[in-house]
Amino acid sequence: MKQNERFKKSALVLAMVAMVVALLGCDSGADEAATAEAPEASAEGAAADEAPAQGEAPGQGGAGAPAVEYPGVDLSKLGAAERARLTEMAEGELCPCPDSTESLNACMQKEERCEEAETAFTTMVTALAEGAGEEAQQRVAEQQNNEDRVHNFVLEGVPVKGSAEADVKIVEFADFQCGYCRMAAGVLSAVHEQLGDDVGIYFKQFPLGSPLSDLAARATNAAHKQDRFWQMHDLIFANQQQFNPQRLEAYARQLGLNYERFQEDLKSQEIGALVARDRQEGMAAGVQGTPSLFINGKRYTGQLTPEAIVAAVKAEAAAAE
Repeated sequence: MKQNERFKKSALVLAMVAMVVALLGCDSGADEAATAEAPEASAEGAAADEAPAQGEAPGQGGAGAPAVEYPGVDLSKLGAAERARLTEMAEGELCPCPDSTESLNACMQKEERCEEAETAFTTMVTALAEGAGEEAQQRVAEQQNNEDRVHNFVLEGVPVKGSAEADVKIVEFADFQCGYCRMAAGVLSAVHEQLGDDVGIYFKQFPLGSPLSDLAARATNAAHKQDRFWQMHDLIFANQQQFNPQRLEAYARQLGLNYERFQEDLKSQEIGALVARDRQEGMAAGVQGTPSLFINGKRYTGQLTPEAIVAAVKAEAAAAE
């Protein structure tokens, strides 16, 4: 689906978007209950709102325009500056409602919207009301200070979509029980569809502590031993809320895996070591939550949309020429 060009935000707004994604998404320090609240939206498309005129905040009509209304949302704890920032940040995020191609900002201005959108938006409101969290702000500042640092990840034998020979490589750290990682999976699939072999998209495991997260990481790595990583990846994300140990046999047989070999690999020290290696690499690179993306070893802090990531890949390719 063709998407309209999104509004380019300043570095400050991009940083705030990255911070709120970390707050809303899946945090390595969060407990399982918090992780389970992450939305399980399908992200087959990206938001497609028209870019506002230069100098206007998204969703506003310039100076003196009335504040954006979000039916049923209590914004009484936010001042004018926080409300404007809320609108900007919501405009930079995808609406997590199934099949939505709008921004979260546009989605929340409707009377009817999905529970996932309301959860994401109200968490943004709470974060802003509390000053967006000093710890989260410090985390973003640290990420900005390290933006130009190039991390060298082990890529040999790591699942890759696209071409391992591509000049530009995306490395994603993700958790299969993270709702925002499910969203990112759809976004990166769209990036691959657009760029094909001009990019290599690598997946690294970063389970956040849930037993199901670790099981899914092991299961996909075991499937990778039989060249079915991406098929298992897609199957687990598609059934994220229903995933449990009892379903693994059905998944393995559905994908045509040798089930006995799959079971042996699933429990092997080798598979466990690969999961641990990925997670240790992520932690060494400053990963504290998921999804976290790196483009040619540099932390990506832009919008989680196909357009923004494709543009970043093309810019990296041009810089390398």
